[in-house]
Amino acid sequence: MKAKIILTSILCTALQTVSAQEKQETPLMAKDSVAVMASAQTALLTQTQLEEKAKADAKALKEAEKKAKEFEKEQRKLEKAQKEMEREKKDFEKRQKKILSAEKSVLKAKTKLADEKKSLEKNRSKLDKKKAKGKLTPIEIQEEEIKISKQEVKIKELELKVQNEESSLIKVRS
Repeated sequence: MKAKIILTSILCTALQTVSAQEKQETPLMAKDSVAVMASAQTALLTQTQLEEKAKADAKALKEAEKKAKEFEKEQRKLEKAQKEMEREKKDFEKRQKKILSAEKSVLKAKTKLADEKKSLEKNRSKLDKKKAKGKLTPIEIQEEEIKISKQEVKIKELELKVQNEESSLIKVRS
């Protein structure tokens, strides 16, 4: 639209310039024919210029659309890559959380096992001291030995649990 306005103003200016340059001495007929020829040439020139301008505008528009499509394509690729990175980050954080949880479980199981072993040794030493003093009856001794054997079973279970926790930790890490 701006191009049409500019071309129209150039045409008007050209017509004014052509008519201003004419000599007063030329006959009226010659003036009219020169003006008509000049305006016809100018109209023909402006018509070809307009066509060229329209072609150039169409080409520029096509180029701009092509660049816009390429830009959108790049944007989609960038967004896709960004989503992939976010997903990988989330997976990594999730994996780290699982590893930390498994490590805590192993530590907790080992602590429980150590406490239970300590308790077993304490109960054995108590039983041995009481046996040495001779304060226990055979039934009480049997009861204490049953308690100790239960603790030993519990220790075996805890050892198995520690092994399971360690194997799950190894699986999580790999």
